[in-house]
Amino acid sequence: MIDRSKLAVDEQGLAALLEMAYRRQVAQRRIAYIPNALTNGVIRQLAHFLISTKDNRFVIVLDGSPATGKTTLMQAMRQTLWWLTEHRLVPEEIELKIYDADALADMRDSTRQWYDLLNWPSYLGIEDLGCEPAEVVRWGNPLYPLREVFTTRYKLRLPMVVSTNLDSNQLREHLGLRIASRMNEMAYFIHFENTDFRKMNWYSHHPEVKSEQ
Repeated sequence: MIDRSKLAVDEQGLAALLEMAYRRQVAQRRIAYIPNALTNGVIRQLAHFLISTKDNRFVIVLDGSPATGKTTLMQAMRQTLWWLTEHRLVPEEIELKIYDADALADMRDSTRQWYDLLNWPSYLGIEDLGCEPAEVVRWGNPLYPLREVFTTRYKLRLPMVVSTNLDSNQLREHLGLRIASRMNEMAYFIHFENTDFRKMNWYSHHPEVKSEQ
């Protein structure tokens, strides 16, 4: 059975690929990429986790304030995995599919699609965990889609990468104590401490506002 949470590649090379993909994601938004120690740090943390066979965790949680680079790094990871599979450096079965948490919760109504999602064998990406309702009601019955995702993939040990603006206490409240406890076991947390990149970019386009403050 293939362990789709780990990559048999060089760590430094993987970090370089992730940084290149990260730069490309930033460039697509027509924003100048400014290297900094914090961004380099989270990229290196991700690269180290992805190659560390001694670490038996299989979920990556990217947490921190909004606009600090979490989504950008997740998309960079998807691009990097695609490049590695295209060049046959990792098995073709290793891939990252990304869903917005709110849209993912709505998929609960489609039985076949939901089953495929729960059992997707490679990395399942969930963006903005915490923005979706914790509970949805269908035909008078309360359902907890994201809790179901975490429970099923925990039992099957299937990899995930999650981005969230919630801190540990808020995650516990949103997911419930049972899932939060399992997260402590299965998840590797990468914390983002950068300043708000969107705010910085806005100021760069409106220097007259910044100078007045």
